[in-house]
Amino acid sequence: MAIFELIKRRITTRRDLRTRLWRAGGLLVVFMLTMFVCNCVISKDRAVTWDMLGHDFLAFYYGGTCARTGHYDQLYDLSATRAFEFKTGHEAGLSMGKSFGPWWNPPFSAWMFASLSALPYLEALHVWWTIGLISLGISIYLMCRMLDGGWKTKLLVPLLILPMMPCFQAFCHGQNTYVSLLLLTTTVTLWRSGKSVLAGIVCGLLFYKPQLGALVAVVLVLSQGRRAMLGVCLTGTALVLVNMLTMPGTMHEFAYHMPLNMQWIQEQIVYRWERHITFKAFWRIAIQGWSVGPTAMSVKIMWGLSELAVLVGLAMLVFKTPSSERSGLGRDRLISAAIIAMPLLMPFYFDYDLLLLTVGVVVLAADMQRIAKEQPSANWEDRWLVGVLATVYIGLEFTMLLYESRIHPIVPLLSFATVLLIRRGLRTQTMSATESQPILFPAALAA
Repeated sequence: MAIFELIKRRITTRRDLRTRLWRAGGLLVVFMLTMFVCNCVISKDRAVTWDMLGHDFLAFYYGGTCARTGHYDQLYDLSATRAFEFKTGHEAGLSMGKSFGPWWNPPFSAWMFASLSALPYLEALHVWWTIGLISLGISIYLMCRMLDGGWKTKLLVPLLILPMMPCFQAFCHGQNTYVSLLLLTTTVTLWRSGKSVLAGIVCGLLFYKPQLGALVAVVLVLSQGRRAMLGVCLTGTALVLVNMLTMPGTMHEFAYHMPLNMQWIQEQIVYRWERHITFKAFWRIAIQGWSVGPTAMSVKIMWGLSELAVLVGLAMLVFKTPSSERSGLGRDRLISAAIIAMPLLMPFYFDYDLLLLTVGVVVLAADMQRIAKEQPSANWEDRWLVGVLATVYIGLEFTMLLYESRIHPIVPLLSFATVLLIRRGLRTQTMSATESQPILFPAALAA
């Protein structure tokens, strides 16, 4: 009986939120370590082995090789890409299937990988992983600085980011998500510090992967004005000049061939739409499933209506936020809403890039901390927002289990969170007191 009483007391005792989050983070770490140990002991034909890692880096390695050797006219040549990646992969001892990864980015982005392409593939991959982990560490440090409180609050950020599934996926694929996270975190840090020109300059660098920089740049310019526009234009002009001087003619290739390449891979072969957390992918899977062929008109209509609704809400948030609030409370709410909505509005946004949502959640946490100093409680909308973000986080941890579903729940959950963030930004009245200590949950949900 004493054991049952102890268990009952443990369950019914209400602990502070920070303690519960530390325990939740610990459970996530134990879960990921358990998965790692299980992967090490099961048979190799069922396990994830080292020769399966870093395959996405093949496309970057190809782009860097094209830039370094002057064969930039082959960046968007699918036949040349396939031949190079299979040859490089087999020579490096990778486990190659039948698929390959085209070069999706603007031509000038290939210069990021030119020096790495001079190394043997595995050495280049290891250097790239090192760069990525350094970028991740700096990003986490900058996000921790956005929050008030002691180390027990700040360290909740890395505790819940590191075992996050998109963080794990970005490493295993050899993706550039960690670098993107650093650029976005730096942009937001400068933005919140009132350094609009510098924020615009760094934000312009995000256009090495346009789907990550477009919405953030628009909101930054509309909210901060000419100084932010100057920064974005400076970087944009520099990138265009680099492209014109070092890769003449490739912008035309990017504008013409890249959409054709995307059309081929998404419509003429069986495509993994479930890997995209976008309105387009959501409606495509829900209506057409995984069938090969062009996107149906009904999908385009639903996709367009969904995007229009979110864009109208964001536009209202930008233009109805008084200029005096665009350097404080209103600014943080604009930032968090734009970053959370970003995946939904893009036509191409992979699940591993959802790691960038952590920046928006941390900004939301910082906003709630500021409010909690005067009103240490949250209304029902904020409680719903915290709950939805928690559900998104849990869903991302088990995202691979959702790949066979015709309805990917992450998209409607992110949509609901975006609506709540827009409503929150449009609110002018003081939040009502309903629950204490609301801040620690979204701060820890920086994943």
